[in-house]
Amino acid sequence: MKKIGFLTFFMFSACLVFCAKNKMPEWIIVPSNVYPSDLYLNGTGSGENREMAELEAVKNLASVFGQTVISQNVASKKMEQAISDGKIGFSSSGNLQQNITSQIQAENLIGIEVAEYFYNKSEKKWYAIAILEKAKTSAIYENFIQKNDDEVRKAVKNAEKDLKSFYGYSEIAFALEIALENEKLLKNLSVIDFEKADSLSHKVVPLQTLQSLQKNIADNITIFINLKNDEDNKIKSAFQDIFSKYGFKTSTTKKERYGLTGKYNSEISKKGKVSYCTYTLDLQFSDYVEKEELFAINLKGREGAPSENDAINRTYRVLEKNIGTEFSENFDSYINDLSYKK
Repeated sequence: MKKIGFLTFFMFSACLVFCAKNKMPEWIIVPSNVYPSDLYLNGTGSGENREMAELEAVKNLASVFGQTVISQNVASKKMEQAISDGKIGFSSSGNLQQNITSQIQAENLIGIEVAEYFYNKSEKKWYAIAILEKAKTSAIYENFIQKNDDEVRKAVKNAEKDLKSFYGYSEIAFALEIALENEKLLKNLSVIDFEKADSLSHKVVPLQTLQSLQKNIADNITIFINLKNDEDNKIKSAFQDIFSKYGFKTSTTKKERYGLTGKYNSEISKKGKVSYCTYTLDLQFSDYVEKEELFAINLKGREGAPSENDAINRTYRVLEKNIGTEFSENFDSYINDLSYKK
């Protein structure tokens, strides 16, 4: 009888030990009991391995900031350099492991850390919890936003040195890049601390102010265009379309500060039943006030068609497309990466 009692007690004790080993932690069952909602934001995750659990936990926490729109715009060199130098704080700043940040398409990683993890043997599953300490993270956001706004104001001050130049336009374009990043930071901060976000939003330079200033600078810039052998101004119109997107005007008089000059050459040849148009377009973009060439570009190629007119028309269509890509990309890089020289 004693043996049966001892055996029963042993089995009961073993069961308690086994259950204790597989008991779910409180942070999995009710996370707010361990990480109070007034102090923390949290996200839990699970998976067949620890990395998957951590990744899901981070994604679930990041999702409280709303869906992230991955920007298709390439950051200017000035922006990349400013971030590299630590002058700009941005929404993807975080200290998570590389294996997580490389797999998650979220920008909202500031202040997030994987706090705990647990392996449930009976389920053969990992659990993890990611947390964000509100007070600590709010202070990081505030610091980033204020630091970014300081850079915006410096860029505006630089632009005001010459409000009729590409330099001024470029500085405001840079300020807008930073201000757009601040918009994301303010949006995220409003989830953590709405009152602080609202207060800061009234102190930073508004996007609308920068957009208005950029428009005013663009209104003061006219680009002289002179292209030789451009019949019916077909090539010129392609450049006008590009400049108009920036708000710049164009002119045919050389009194302007900036000028796009060039020469178009073409030659028709025939091979069998196909007519070919071989062309070259040499371009120079200059600043006549500074007396310097900003950049040069050469477009060339050969287009074939059943008739001579078709070959010529096809050439113009291809040129227009290339101007809209190759020249436009060169011009965009020049404008956005321009540093103030005075």
